[in-house]
Amino acid sequence: MDEITGTLRILAAVLLAVLGAALRRMLRGPTVPGWDWETELKRAALRAFALASAHPANRAARRRLEARFDPRLPKDLRGNVEVHRGRLGGRPAERHVRVVGDLADRATILYLHGGGYVTGSPATHRRFVARLVWETHTSAFVPDYRLAPAHRFPAAVDDAEAAYRDLIGRSVAPEEIVVAGDSAGGGLAVALLLRIRDEDLPPPAGAILFSPYTDLEHGGSTIRRNHRFDYLPLVEPIRPNLEYLGDADPHHPLASPIHADLTGLPPLLVFAGGREMILDDSVRLVERARDAAVDVTFHVEDDMFHVWPALLPRHPATAKTLAVCAEWVEQVVQKSS
Repeated sequence: MDEITGTLRILAAVLLAVLGAALRRMLRGPTVPGWDWETELKRAALRAFALASAHPANRAARRRLEARFDPRLPKDLRGNVEVHRGRLGGRPAERHVRVVGDLADRATILYLHGGGYVTGSPATHRRFVARLVWETHTSAFVPDYRLAPAHRFPAAVDDAEAAYRDLIGRSVAPEEIVVAGDSAGGGLAVALLLRIRDEDLPPPAGAILFSPYTDLEHGGSTIRRNHRFDYLPLVEPIRPNLEYLGDADPHHPLASPIHADLTGLPPLLVFAGGREMILDDSVRLVERARDAAVDVTFHVEDDMFHVWPALLPRHPATAKTLAVCAEWVEQVVQKSS
């Protein structure tokens, strides 16, 4: 009964937020001059959902919603991409495979989903990963890595490493693997690259990071500056992500890669939204990577919020982002082969 009540509270919060955003836009215009109606209302809905579901009384309801979430692929991808359930690295996983068109995959993507290390699953990211697979001419594995607070740092890193080792064990050539992830999954992707380097494992061709979450201490100035444009529940008082960290040091390089020595990492493709709260996480990561002589390509989409490619599939900025990903994957895989 409590979970049902929590679900109703979350849904009510989202509905009220969307109605309020629509009214404000009609009276005052868009929050950001370049935002269309979909962007405006999606941001409002996401923010209300994040804030309501982060409340302790509603967390069980969110877990229940996510556990039941089993979306179909978009109509234009049905019959073009298939999703198969299996296991990878000892954990449940989904595999995305293109089944029509040119089936000579450029690479295999190991995709690590976002969710602040406390939420998310292969199902929540199914549609975006399928779109990424289709546009980049790749296949993908999405492991269901362990989440906090039941499994704290470094459980997610251990699971990501196990998934990578399993891929290699299946005779997937490392030079044809691209690690990718969004938000916490982006930070986890960098942590995986560090673990691969330090364990002397053969490196992947590169990594794609969408709005990577690389500072669990939340020290970036854009958290406050972009607060009204984004949806993340990082409100005052801003605290470290202790649900995942537990007693671990927030400066640990595998938890907050902005504190890592990035020397020797493979090429990185980094995307960030100019209106997102953790924009500084990407900026500082890119600076550290370039200081370490890592090959980095960095794109900032000026008017976008956090992880917009996964949330605004029809937006021109998303189409542009996926086109960049496709070209970059082809280049780095050819270079490393």
